[in-house]
Amino acid sequence: MDALFMAELNERLFTHFTAGAWRAPLSLRLMPVRRDRERPLGQIACADARDLTRALAGVMRAAGPAPSPEVLLAAIEELRPGLARLRAQEGFAGEAAGPLHHPTLPALPGPLVLLSSAALPVTRLIPFLVGGAARGLIWKPAPGAAASAHLLMRALGPLAAGRLAMVQGDHATGAALAGMGALVWASASAPPEDLPAPVFRISAEDPARP
Repeated sequence: MDALFMAELNERLFTHFTAGAWRAPLSLRLMPVRRDRERPLGQIACADARDLTRALAGVMRAAGPAPSPEVLLAAIEELRPGLARLRAQEGFAGEAAGPLHHPTLPALPGPLVLLSSAALPVTRLIPFLVGGAARGLIWKPAPGAAASAHLLMRALGPLAAGRLAMVQGDHATGAALAGMGALVWASASAPPEDLPAPVFRISAEDPARP
């Protein structure tokens, strides 16, 4: 993370990563995201049905060999210091270091849908992104982690051969996305009743569990 990244963050937060590239959203339903829960970092565009369909189509079209987990993890290691600073600005200091937790994702056909909370430590989040890149994954982070999510996808997305997509949005976006693939729920809270049953859950504190 450099000074230019922070200077452009407001514009960067507006974009989604689909079909292997950063793209302007089709939705114009905006939501502000804040630094330290007070000062604005920028605003996101909450993905609508058109954005979600585009993201799913991009992941389904991805071809060629799956990215190497070692390559993806090496890219993450390079940005850990900047990621830690950005997480501190989101209100979650001191959780970007330490060992990564490696869950075993269920062997299910089709893409995974990952909904993650803002409080989920990135040490628990990163292995989901790396594992999902081998099979196809669409990720919607919580608005409170939109900035750090953008930084993670800046590193991982171009290496994932189209198998990773990220859309921004609120609960309504997540509820619409959850019906488009096998749901992975990454939060200390229980999934809302309007979501499909997750195939995998991980909390901010507890070990991963199916």
